[in-house]
Amino acid sequence: MEKQTWADWIRERDDPKVTGAKPEALDDITVLDLSYNSFAGCACSSMLAEFGAEVLRVEPPEGDFIRTCTPYGILHKGVGLNYLSEGRNKFHITLNLEKPEGRELLKSLVTQVDVLIETYKPGVMDDWGVGYEVLKEINPRLIFASITANGQFGPLSRSRMSDYDNIIQARSANQYDSGEMLPEGMCYDERPWAIPTKAGPWIGSVQAGTFMAVGILAALHWRAMTGEGQALDVASAESYASLEDWASIWYQGAGVVNERFGSLNTGGWLYCFAPTKNGAVFLGALRLEMWQAFADMVGKWDEWGAASWEHLAAFAEKDVQLKWAELVFAETRKYTNEELVNMSLEYTRKGRLAPITPVVAPVCSPDETMRDTNWLERGIFTPVSDPVYGEIIVAQGQYKLTETPIRTKWVCRPVGYDNEHIYLKYMGFGPRRLRELKTVNII
Repeated sequence: MEKQTWADWIRERDDPKVTGAKPEALDDITVLDLSYNSFAGCACSSMLAEFGAEVLRVEPPEGDFIRTCTPYGILHKGVGLNYLSEGRNKFHITLNLEKPEGRELLKSLVTQVDVLIETYKPGVMDDWGVGYEVLKEINPRLIFASITANGQFGPLSRSRMSDYDNIIQARSANQYDSGEMLPEGMCYDERPWAIPTKAGPWIGSVQAGTFMAVGILAALHWRAMTGEGQALDVASAESYASLEDWASIWYQGAGVVNERFGSLNTGGWLYCFAPTKNGAVFLGALRLEMWQAFADMVGKWDEWGAASWEHLAAFAEKDVQLKWAELVFAETRKYTNEELVNMSLEYTRKGRLAPITPVVAPVCSPDETMRDTNWLERGIFTPVSDPVYGEIIVAQGQYKLTETPIRTKWVCRPVGYDNEHIYLKYMGFGPRRLRELKTVNII
């Protein structure tokens, strides 16, 4: 009998196409998601919902403003594209927390849930009489998770500044040192694009949501050991600022502020994006031999004197990197993305320094990524057939687990779609009671 390969063994156990009947890790956890006007809160509860938690997504009767955030104002059946990607697996109900009766209903729901996620400005829920100190008396096992712009305490905690993704990025220091550098002696009028550059959509919010999701899992583990709930506090800008790890240490130790350096990187050489005939590639050579291999691969071993190079530190200074970048980019522009990738792979077999080779990876557009056979086979872009929104692609199955795999069961729900089911299940409310609450704008 032929021995099964590792790839075949693991595919049978964690390929999303064959794991739908397996149990879910958090299927005994109920989450009340009160996040409002916050993509961070939505991203956090999405992760928990993918692991099987029953997430009750609570919106005001008119719906959450975050539903309307979408490119070019495009709506699909009344919902913005951004929200469609973060509404998955959640039950959507409405509840007006600005009214006392709505807050009393919230207290009743809290007695039956494990986690509450909220993104109101610090002190708002406390002023409403439903802050952590009140709710923990109702449910001592409650995990009360707050995501805000600046945290629950500190000089800016009561700031009116909103928790918007671009503000998160702007205040984190990450965007200060991201983008094209402004050459010495030039002004912005001469090079208007040489300004701090934002990262991709919602990355600051997703970072905050991810940190909180991990914190919630830790708090659930602690509760399993002690029986105690607790309050969690994530400041969005603070979580994104944590990505500045080595830059912070550099400033602490030497007082150096990491400045913008275009596609180059003060952390090492060769480590950058480089232009090609048909786009761009990432080049990675964080060992001297890899940098030498690149020079050899493009036929510059002798001309550049690669054999005499002794250590990478000689190439680390900004002025030196800029000089060498011109030479490197002149070479990469001679080839397409595919040619450079193939050259790197071929060098591992036949190059002077083989199997050492520089890392070469194409910079992919969204359509190239979504057509990539590797990601298609792993199921991340498999369309979900949603009964309301039709066949929709939402990135899914990023975690592959052999025993408790994640899954996308549905994409999203309209405002208040699950009121009847959830209020009956948790509160015992029938149609008449729901009509009464709707009449007075409680749901």
